[in-house]
Amino acid sequence: LAAYGYLAYRLIVFDGYNTFLATFQAADVSFWLIFVIIAVLMPLNVLCEAGKWKLLLRDLEPMSIWGAQRQVYYGYVGAFVTPYQAGDYPARAMLLKEKKNWSAAVGLGLVGTVALLIVEMILGIPATWLYASYNQNIPMQYFAVAFIIVVLLFSFLPHLVRYLSYREWKSIQMQQLVKALSKFSYSRFMRVIGWSFLRYLVWFLQLALALHLCGVEMSIMQYLIAIPFYYMVIAIFPSVPLLNIAIRGTWSLIIFDTFCNNTAGITLAIVLIWAVNTVIPMMIGSLLYRNGKTK
Repeated sequence: LAAYGYLAYRLIVFDGYNTFLATFQAADVSFWLIFVIIAVLMPLNVLCEAGKWKLLLRDLEPMSIWGAQRQVYYGYVGAFVTPYQAGDYPARAMLLKEKKNWSAAVGLGLVGTVALLIVEMILGIPATWLYASYNQNIPMQYFAVAFIIVVLLFSFLPHLVRYLSYREWKSIQMQQLVKALSKFSYSRFMRVIGWSFLRYLVWFLQLALALHLCGVEMSIMQYLIAIPFYYMVIAIFPSVPLLNIAIRGTWSLIIFDTFCNNTAGITLAIVLIWAVNTVIPMMIGSLLYRNGKTK
C-alpha cells in the first residue's frame, strides 16, 4: 500500500505529461524499437542482480535463479518506500525459508552493495576527471575523498570479518552472519563484482538509449563520460523516496546539460528509466509475493 501510494503521489505531482505526450505522438518505428529494447533490458537487469544475490547467499540458503529473481523483485517493494532504499535487502530476506537467516542475508546483501559501489567508483572516477575538462566547476576533491573511503573500507573488510569471527555471539542471527562472512573469499567477491559490472552495463545501455530516444544527442565519447559520472554521483548522494526522482533529475540536468542543452529531453529520459527500472519491478514484486517463501 505504501509503495502504490508513493507511486500515485509521484504521478499526481509530475508536470511533464504534455512533453511526454508530444514525444510519443511524434514517435516512428525506430522510436518504438528503442523503447522496446529499453523495456526488455529491465528483466536482464534483474537477472544480473539475481545472479549476484544467489552467489551471495550460496552458503547461507541455496536457491534457484528463479527464486533469487523473485526475491530481487520483492526487494524493489521494500526499497521503494524506505529512506536510502534501505528496505531492499530486508524485503528480500522475508522470502527466505528460514527466519533465522534474515539478518545474515541483509549483511551479505550489503557486501553486494559494496561491490556495486566499487564498480561505480572505478568507472566513475576517470569519467569525472574527463568531465572536469568540460566543466571547471566540479568539486573534484569530494569525489577523490569518496573514492579513498571506498578503497579503505574494501581493504579493512577482511580484518573486520576476522575480528567478528573471533568473538562469541549469543544471537543466532549474528552467528549466522559471521559464519557466512567467514566463508567469503576474495575470488568469490570478484565474481560478485563481475555480476555488478554486468548489471552496470545494462544500466549504461538503457540510459544511453533513453537519452537518444528523448532527443539528447551526444557523441559516444560524451556518453562514456557523462553516464558513468552520473551513476557515481547518485551512488554517493543517495536520497529518500519522496525526493528520489527529483534529485536524480537535478543531477542529470547538471551533468548532461554540459553536452546537450535539452532540458525536457534529459528529464524525460530520467523519468523513463525510473519508470522502467524502479516502478515496473516494484509492481511485479508486489504481484509475485505469495505466502512469503521462495521455492
